[in-house]
Amino acid sequence: MRGRTFFSMMLIASLTILIACEPKPQPIELGSDQCAYCRMMITEAEFGTQSLNNQGRSFKFDSIECLAAFVITADDPANIHSNYVPDFLNRENWLQAETAVYLHSETLRSPMGLNLTAYANRESAEPIQAEYGGDLIDFDQVMEIVQREWLTNSR
Repeated sequence: MRGRTFFSMMLIASLTILIACEPKPQPIELGSDQCAYCRMMITEAEFGTQSLNNQGRSFKFDSIECLAAFVITADDPANIHSNYVPDFLNRENWLQAETAVYLHSETLRSPMGLNLTAYANRESAEPIQAEYGGDLIDFDQVMEIVQREWLTNSR
């Protein structure tokens, strides 16, 4: 009986440590943190994004397009743990980049010019789309746009 109790306690302790070590988005220091891709200062909370590696290191970016370019050009894609974007309507809310909905609108400008903003779901993005126009897209389409507009044209 003692062996089971000890084993159970060790299992709970191990799971607690693993959960506590799960990489989480870090606060972005506006006007101080620099984009890990383009080296510009991050100044707008609604566009500041980040990628976390498996060791918990945060790579911060000034735009969704810089995050996407970082992911596309990563030396070791398997070391990318997670990618986060801010909800354009609630900048305190971090969204998983792969599940967010994006508005690609020429009239809603982003810092690096590809004009991308992120939302928790289609329902929250639709009123902004109605106001600014553009297309609702997913992260794969964001990656395609960045590949086509930035990476392919820069070679």
